[in-house]
Amino acid sequence: MSRYLLQISIGPIQEFIAAARRTRDLWCGSTLLSEISKAAAGAVKGANGKLIFPNSDDLGASLTPNSDFNVANVILAEFESEEQVKTASGAAKKAAEGRWLEFVNEAHGILEGHIDEDAWNYQKNGVIEFYSAWCSFKDDLTDYKQARQNVARLLAARKNLRDFEPWEGKAGVPKSSLDGLRENVFTGRKIKSVRVKTGEMLDVVGCVKRASGGRAAFPSVTRIAVDPWVRGLCKTGHELEAMLGYCEKLVELGVLSRVKHEAYKAFPYEGTALLPTRYDALAEEAFDDDAVRNVTKDMNKFMAGLPKPMDPYLAVLVADGDKMGKAISSLDKPERHREFSKTLSKFATDARKIVGQCSGSCIYTGGDDVLAFLPVDTALDCARKLYDAFCALWQTGWDEFREESPTLSVGIAIGHALEDLEILLKLGRDAEHLAKHGYDSQKERNALAVTVRARSNSEISVREQWGAQKLAAGGELAELSIEQRLLFWADHFAKGHIPTKFPYELRGAAKFYENWKENTDEAMRMDVIRIFKRKELKLENDKCRVENYINDAIKGSYKTIERLSDELLTAQWIGYAREAAGAGGDTNDQSH
Repeated sequence: MSRYLLQISIGPIQEFIAAARRTRDLWCGSTLLSEISKAAAGAVKGANGKLIFPNSDDLGASLTPNSDFNVANVILAEFESEEQVKTASGAAKKAAEGRWLEFVNEAHGILEGHIDEDAWNYQKNGVIEFYSAWCSFKDDLTDYKQARQNVARLLAARKNLRDFEPWEGKAGVPKSSLDGLRENVFTGRKIKSVRVKTGEMLDVVGCVKRASGGRAAFPSVTRIAVDPWVRGLCKTGHELEAMLGYCEKLVELGVLSRVKHEAYKAFPYEGTALLPTRYDALAEEAFDDDAVRNVTKDMNKFMAGLPKPMDPYLAVLVADGDKMGKAISSLDKPERHREFSKTLSKFATDARKIVGQCSGSCIYTGGDDVLAFLPVDTALDCARKLYDAFCALWQTGWDEFREESPTLSVGIAIGHALEDLEILLKLGRDAEHLAKHGYDSQKERNALAVTVRARSNSEISVREQWGAQKLAAGGELAELSIEQRLLFWADHFAKGHIPTKFPYELRGAAKFYENWKENTDEAMRMDVIRIFKRKELKLENDKCRVENYINDAIKGSYKTIERLSDELLTAQWIGYAREAAGAGGDTNDQSH
């Protein structure tokens, strides 16, 4: 007797997730895809399917709409008969399309009277991409591995058929500003809670992202970026009561959003309200409403009495499990695959909590993937906690991974909050790619990479494989794990112990030695130590540790000086945020 394996893929990923201009677009797109996939998974389970991925067993009502349980766009389940498979596939497609239309109808209720109804009705259908494939395997489970490979291959072939109808556009109608795929349907502009810039065009998917899912206001990138400064103000006793009143007026005027997040309760609004340079943009978004301009004038006066806000930089964290395909291929029974899936679901839940504890916000946590925005000063701590939590999952009960357990590579990109969201996301993904593949093929994966891009400057990166944390104080810097060493430098920068020009002088020394052919180890070391000793450093007991680290780090090539410079420059940016948060130094000194 045979059993059957069904695999489903749901999209479009690009349109739901990648096409985003605001943080809300990104978050809502990710939520849309998860909710649609969750509905499909629920339909598979309801049609007598035994879910393998996702595995919601013992997780309560996790497949119910709007639960915290995230579901990826790939579903895998086993069945007793081919008839059950066909029924489940049809039910899953119907559920996915039905869940999408629920979001469409919610957005329509908000935007009614401000949209082209004919274009809306034409565009709302045919958005969901649904593919399914299935194959049989023996009841004794001896060929489960082969069946899993077969169904994946069949699904890939099914996708390649691309049997969709061509899109019939409308001549003379502008395309969506988010992805340029469909025509604009949004004709109105002044709607509270729907933030649209002058000249911005939205198709039906863009409108759904902006108008639906209003039950939770996702923190903007600016709110996350200013969080260290807000925490620093709270530590020094500065009151923000008056600013909260001004913000409520802007919420009523429809140009500012509240933020529902426990970590941001001291200032539960968008960070734009704390950036006086953005006040004109707020007024322009309200079509130069005099009421908005009057409120922002009062806000400007209030802000003048506070320490100068830090530049709004934030961290984009992208994490991904290492060699997960190899791990899955070692599972020879559906039960073990189901346990594996359940373990990944636990990590997704834990990851969301860890990011929240670090004052960050998750865009997506599903299986071994994490995408989150974090304040710059907490990003390294969050990365380490995510890594430790992921690796701990495989320490007991997984004999299949005795030789090589799955690990987690994490990329952190530090960029300006007003940078295009698409650029910030690319920086994060590039950092994760660097963590995965490294500078050479001998040290791949199981690593942390941090990339910094200051506005109008090129990117700098530091990357190293994860190491065990050194718990005792003191000892050599080379013995510290990568994130501990970056925090060591960051705190010295935050306290003013290291001049900000030091890393740049190292970069100059690297340039000097770039074209030298002969062995220059000793000359490079002496030059760097000379620069180090002539600076007014206040390292006290750490001075010898730093000198020893420099001696060990500089060898073989001018690139080792560059990497030391990059390490210090990266730490410097983290130090600015830690200083603003009150981790060290004078929080009133924002003259970096």
